Amino acid sequence: MRINIEIGDIEAFIELTETNSFAKAATNLNLSQPALSRRIQKLEHELGTKLFDRTTRKVQLSYSGRNFYERARSIIEAIKTATKTLNEKYSFPSIIKIGAVNSALSNIIYPALKIFREMEPRCKVQIIERSSNYVVDSVLGGECDFGINFTGIQEPGISFENLFIEDYVVVFPKGDVLERKRKIKLSDIKNRDFISVWKGSGSRIYFENALALQKEDLDWTYEVRHIPSALNMVEQGLGITLAPKLAVSKDHKLLSYRPLIDPTVTRTMGLIKRSGKELSYDSQKLYDLLKEKFKR
Repeated sequence: MRINIEIGDIEAFIELTETNSFAKAATNLNLSQPALSRRIQKLEHELGTKLFDRTTRKVQLSYSGRNFYERARSIIEAIKTATKTLNEKYSFPSIIKIGAVNSALSNIIYPALKIFREMEPRCKVQIIERSSNYVVDSVLGGECDFGINFTGIQEPGISFENLFIEDYVVVFPKGDVLERKRKIKLSDIKNRDFISVWKGSGSRIYFENALALQKEDLDWTYEVRHIPSALNMVEQGLGITLAPKLAVSKDHKLLSYRPLIDPTVTRTMGLIKRSGKELSYDSQKLYDLLKEKFKR
C-alpha cells in the first residue's frame, strides 16, 4: 500500500495542533490559510480519518488526531535526527577535539587513533594534552568534545563513564635492587631519592590521599610539573618515582616498575563529556570506539 503523505503535511498538522489556530499556523509555516487547509484535508484523506473537530470558533483534535499527534512528532524528530547525522557524516573536514592527560596518550589514544583512521580517513583529530583539572575545564568550556581523564566523577556538569581501574607503580632504573622484589612496600623506598610531580597535580593528590589514610607521607627530593618529566629523571638515575602504570610505556626501555602495596594506590580512568550534550556523529564514533576497546 502506497502512502502519499508529505513531510509538509505532517508539519502542518503539528503546527495547527499546537497553535489551535489556522491563522497562526499558516503564518508560522509561511502559508496561506487555504493552502494550510488543503494540506490538512490531504492528510486526513490519506489517513482515512478526521484529525480535527472544527467549529466556527475553534479547532481541536479529534480522537484520531490525538492518537496521531505523538506519532507525528516522532516522525519529524526521526527525520531531523537522520538528516543531522547524514550532514555531519558527509561534511568535510570533520575535526574532533579530545582532551587527555599525558598518561592516556601512548596506551589509549594512539592505539585507538590507528583504528579510527582506518574507519574514518576523512576525519581530523586534535589532541589537547592537559593536566587532569584542565581536561575537565576544557570539556566544560567546550574547547574539547570529550576527554579521557581520571577526575571529573563528581564534577557538576560532567558525565563520567568508567573505563578501568589503574594501579600506581614504583618506577626505577633497570638493574636497581628494587627489581628483585615482586611488590614494593612504602618502607622499601622511604630512604630513596623520590621524584614527585607538583602538589597541585591530580596524580599527586591521589597518592598523597592514600598515604594519609595510612598516616604516612613520602618526602620528595625533586619536584617536576608532569609525570613524563619524572620518568625522564628516573632514566637519568636521579631517583625513583610513583606513577600510574599506564604512564610507563614500552618506549621507556631503561625503566622497570613494581606494584606498590601497603598502601595500594589506584585511580579510575574514564571518558568525560558535558552532561546532556549530544556529540557530533564523528565524535560519538570515536568515543564509542574508545569505550569498546578499553572498558573493562
